[in-house]
Amino acid sequence: MVYIQLPKKPSNMRITLGLLLLTASTATQAQSALKLSPEQPTPGSTINLQYVPRNTVMQGVQGFEAVAYLIEGKAPLPRAVAIPLTKEGGVYNGKVKTTDSTRALFFSFSKDEAQDNNRDSAYYTFLYKNGAPVVGAQSGIAGGFSNFGMIWGLKRNAAKAAQLNAAEFTNPQARTALEMSYLGYLSDSRDSADKQNLRNLLQAKLSSATTEEELQTAQMLYQRSLRDKVMADSVTTLLKQRFPNGAWKQSEYVANWSKAKTLPEKEAAYQAFIANADTSSERGRSRAQFFAQTLAGMWADSGNYAHAERYLAAIKNDYNKAGALNNLAWKLAGGGLRVKPKNASLGLRLSQQSLDLVAAERRTLKNKPPYFTETAYRRMLQDEWAMYADTKATLLYHLNRLPEAHALMQQVQQHHKGKSKDANANLAFVTQKWKGDKAARPLMEQYVEADKYTPAMLEDFKAIYLKEGKTEAQWEAYNTAIKQRAYEKMKAELAKKIINKPAPQFALKDLSGNSVSLASLKGKTVVVDFWATWCGPCVASFPGMKKAVEKYKSDSNVVFLFVDTWEGGPDRKQKVTDFISKNKYEVFTVLYDEETAPESGEFTVVQQYGVDGIPTKFVIDPNGAIRFKSVGFGGSADALVQELTAMIEMATNRVKTF
Repeated sequence: MVYIQLPKKPSNMRITLGLLLLTASTATQAQSALKLSPEQPTPGSTINLQYVPRNTVMQGVQGFEAVAYLIEGKAPLPRAVAIPLTKEGGVYNGKVKTTDSTRALFFSFSKDEAQDNNRDSAYYTFLYKNGAPVVGAQSGIAGGFSNFGMIWGLKRNAAKAAQLNAAEFTNPQARTALEMSYLGYLSDSRDSADKQNLRNLLQAKLSSATTEEELQTAQMLYQRSLRDKVMADSVTTLLKQRFPNGAWKQSEYVANWSKAKTLPEKEAAYQAFIANADTSSERGRSRAQFFAQTLAGMWADSGNYAHAERYLAAIKNDYNKAGALNNLAWKLAGGGLRVKPKNASLGLRLSQQSLDLVAAERRTLKNKPPYFTETAYRRMLQDEWAMYADTKATLLYHLNRLPEAHALMQQVQQHHKGKSKDANANLAFVTQKWKGDKAARPLMEQYVEADKYTPAMLEDFKAIYLKEGKTEAQWEAYNTAIKQRAYEKMKAELAKKIINKPAPQFALKDLSGNSVSLASLKGKTVVVDFWATWCGPCVASFPGMKKAVEKYKSDSNVVFLFVDTWEGGPDRKQKVTDFISKNKYEVFTVLYDEETAPESGEFTVVQQYGVDGIPTKFVIDPNGAIRFKSVGFGGSADALVQELTAMIEMATNRVKTF
């Protein structure tokens, strides 16, 4: 699994009038692989599509899926519809039926990790009435570019979203019909006229507001967008006066929960929430079940499993309950094969319950979100099954039921197609314990050569090798030969991803206030790592990045630059400095990406490099060309160092020695 963090703030980018005038007419242009008829479909009509995958990532791929994402009514997220395809020559034909409330559609074509989103320009169409996009069509597509498009792998495009929203809200009817979206658009804008317009609209809303939601919206916009604490506090007072038993009270109980630290405090906050908050609403139920799940884990940590099960029973959503049961079962398993379990018998019972719930969900699909097709949801449930089955297999091992544990570990490993280091290591471990060294050895060698192994498995492999009468020197030579083969295989895969385009130039300040420019580093290989202190995957990757920096510390021709981005607030520099100092990362050259405008939430260099989530790393060759882009963190520090080493070598024609 690769971990990545998306930006915390939406974009506020503005556009020119010339772009505005082009928006509606270019909805389906540049979609050469996809043709739709009619070209201007109306709500309720059937849209016919012809897809020619030539020169796309789907070229030559068999059995790919086509999905339409319908933006309808007031639903915050689209409805996914699978499109059956028939092939005639090199053309794939399909159709999708819209509804009277459909405003716009996205289309996506995918198989496994390959996804055709029209080179991230997206395949989409508005729906039309009298030759113009229906109200909400353009803002609906904007939502895909700025928010929910990540569901099907569409990269965020803030400029495109701004262009579409601006075009939408030139229509007075749209400003009225889509009031909340319009307020959000004004809120995101950096234009002073838009901010004043927002203030005027909020003032009018205060005099006419009849619902609690309207006042909550006004309070939030005064506080977050206009940064007007006086007006925000005034609206809060008005809110409490008009709706003394309103939903705002729920927020106070949630705040009390967040403040609680100890188990008794958490339990008291939970009981207060249940007694006083509205748990009949979807939001209230969701919070109550999250609190119950947290308490179940805390009681389990304390050793009181009866109390833990009592809170598990309070979770009514079977999908969520399955996850909570698995979490508790994993705790009872001790957290792995190589540690002592806490209560394997109870853990096995809970683990089986989690698997039973997943099996029932796979049959009924009753909790399927509308933005998943049945196929996609079943695939996700299969991933959940593999996770929970791994827990059960671990518990079976602890109960000395080795044949059952081995059989289940095999299924889990096959599910991951050999790509999961943990699944490979678990299968090798259980194989060794049940069938012995002779059976486990070829598995271990296979996984090491594929670079899909854990350090613990490598130690097991070494122990088996030495028991055969071999020496440490022979092991080192043998291990080096295997790693060299694995390294060459990795380079062959990386060669398929090599890039050759000019790196955008920049000059940024470091922690000491000195300017560091990319131009000054020409002739060197430069690794640029975009990160932020709030980004979990970035922080998790830093021990590996520290190893990489230290590996090349004596090589003046390799430079690492850590560009802090998407990091807001007046205390930004202090946060970054404290983080670096606390974690002893002083060997890092940290640079501050610059905001495009004060408090905009947009940053210059990360935008120039087209980064959608962090950590994202670029390897720039001595001639100033980007040769590699690596997104996310896979979880292994050693694998990260190995990959960067290969990228640096390939970017500079170096030769690695083990």
